[in-house]
Amino acid sequence: MEKSTHLDHITLGVCYYPEQWPREMWQSDLLRMKAHGIKTVRVFEFAWSVIEPKDNKWDFSLFDDFLALANEDHMQVILGTPSATPPAWLPHAHPEVLNAKMDGTLYRHGHRRHYNYNSPVYRQYVSRVVEKLAQRYGDHPAVIGWQIDNELNCETNVFYSQADHDAFRTWLKKRFGTLEALNDAIGGRFWSQSFSAWEEVFLERPVVGRGNPHLSLLEKEFISDSAISFADMQAQILRKHIGHRFITTNGMFGHLKNDELTNQVLDFYSYDNYPNFAYGQSGINGGNGGDMKDRASSYALSAVRGFSPNFAIMEQQAGAHGWDHAMLSPMPLPGQMRLWTMQAIAHGADYVSYFRWRTAVFGTEIYWHGILDYDNRDNRRLKELGEIYQDIQKIQDMAGAKYQAKVLLLTDWLNDWDGERDQWHGPMAYQSNQAIFAASQHTHTPLDIKPWNDAMTPEALVAYQLIFLPHAAILTEKMANVLKAYCEAGGKLVLGARTGYKDEFGRCLTVPMPGYAAEVCGMTVEEYSLPRPDETAMLAWNGKTYPVTGFQESMIPQDSQAIAYYDSGWLQNKAALCEKRYPNGGCAWYAGTGFSESLSEAFFISAGAAHPYSQIVDCPPQVELAVRSNGKEDWLILLNYAQQPQPIHVDKEFVPVLGGMDFLQPLGVSIWKRNS
Repeated sequence: MEKSTHLDHITLGVCYYPEQWPREMWQSDLLRMKAHGIKTVRVFEFAWSVIEPKDNKWDFSLFDDFLALANEDHMQVILGTPSATPPAWLPHAHPEVLNAKMDGTLYRHGHRRHYNYNSPVYRQYVSRVVEKLAQRYGDHPAVIGWQIDNELNCETNVFYSQADHDAFRTWLKKRFGTLEALNDAIGGRFWSQSFSAWEEVFLERPVVGRGNPHLSLLEKEFISDSAISFADMQAQILRKHIGHRFITTNGMFGHLKNDELTNQVLDFYSYDNYPNFAYGQSGINGGNGGDMKDRASSYALSAVRGFSPNFAIMEQQAGAHGWDHAMLSPMPLPGQMRLWTMQAIAHGADYVSYFRWRTAVFGTEIYWHGILDYDNRDNRRLKELGEIYQDIQKIQDMAGAKYQAKVLLLTDWLNDWDGERDQWHGPMAYQSNQAIFAASQHTHTPLDIKPWNDAMTPEALVAYQLIFLPHAAILTEKMANVLKAYCEAGGKLVLGARTGYKDEFGRCLTVPMPGYAAEVCGMTVEEYSLPRPDETAMLAWNGKTYPVTGFQESMIPQDSQAIAYYDSGWLQNKAALCEKRYPNGGCAWYAGTGFSESLSEAFFISAGAAHPYSQIVDCPPQVELAVRSNGKEDWLILLNYAQQPQPIHVDKEFVPVLGGMDFLQPLGVSIWKRNS
């Protein structure tokens, strides 16, 4: 069954922390939420110490009372398992449950996510508290679903406790069987890095420079498997008690195969959507310049959609965010809370839950603002929430409709993780992905983003007119065979520099580049280099020039044709772009460089994929276009991220559901509908 929310209406929720507020405020809060369209609250994901203040001493009175009140007031509840914040007594008595820095220094109690996934002691305590919660509230009439933990691999996505070192050895033994096989996989003969006993094997530790790169890549796979195992442990306990209620988790952080997590453990994925990072001081999510800014959140929303087509937003930005010591940001402008809500819905979110109801008055998150401020008075954001609720009523039948895209940006976990360290492809891959996304946005060409997995088939991929796989240094024979079959079936494929020269362990292949992709693209790489600091080269194609970014490769065509050349520099007049055509209209392009926005757009145009809705809608680049469809009805969503009005024109076969006819207001939203 598809890993989606499967809702029959779009609904709003909010994160609420009854343990942080006097009981006499609870009912007025719930009634006030309902008056502004909130139907669901997420609770208790950080409240372990409330129910177990001492080891095996239980007090469920606060949980009991709140859930009884929620049921009485017809408020639905998503209940979080509290494993993200173990109570102080637990690591004090059992410091082995703590995570550690690379040098072995333990992360002590006082923040959150300071535990490790592999401690047998911690897994025992977590299993006990989840079992207690599931037994007590598994069939509670107010509880509609469960969230496992909170933001797996947030705060840190590396783990170096003794339990992790021990578990890593066990994981490697299962993966390789023998030390000889492991030594071969990591190139152990280089610098005498072979192991003679399993006890010599560790996760990364402080060394001169950096440790073995191939073992480092295996470490990231191990961390992902550890997080998934930890979540699955909790899910299996819950499934025994909760009946038809759903299980999800929230976030989307590093060193975690979120598609595997979703497929193996969850009913659907939930994302935490904070577009305001683009305007903060941390440089996260568009905050490093350019015109994407908060629009850059559409990249992450597209990635979530890649493994959960209809998903939930468990934490949606409602106010300024920031801890007292980090991640400072300004207050969202009037209208941005509505814009960002509709941005999430445009990309497939059918449940949107705001963080949080009222801003915390104590603790690290006193500046991570909710809908209400400390003073609890009605404010501009509460009024905007009410307006959003009225908007949602006009698009209820959009629930379950799927985002429509004919272009795919194909990503890969191993390449992402290898590229964190390998500066010969990682930074270029990041910049190319952002450029392809920007080109899709500015040409109003909807884009899907999905991670490669070995279950992918040409039959599934052929639904896409065009696929980008920009710089897959690790490209296996299985992947190459699927991509070739996709091209043979009529698909169009774009590959870029540094493709195919590594195996699954990050070792370089002893064959001409681009390895297994050579047959797909009908060429081999002749020369390659990082850009020379004293040269600026351009790629000349179809009478236009495009900047060479990140890398430079020249090519020797085999059963392909060179269609673009370098216009200057040491590779002047050498082939920069090869094209292999397939009988059924398919095509494979190999570009010997990174992708700028302009070069990405050129591939959209050459594939006939650019501006697919140009006959239906006319709008400027400042406006994002999204389309959702259920096969019977289509919804056209236009989002204006600019602080100036933008002209739009939509064909008369669409009727307006939300917003004006000829102009989008600053930070405005317009939604249109037609029968398919």
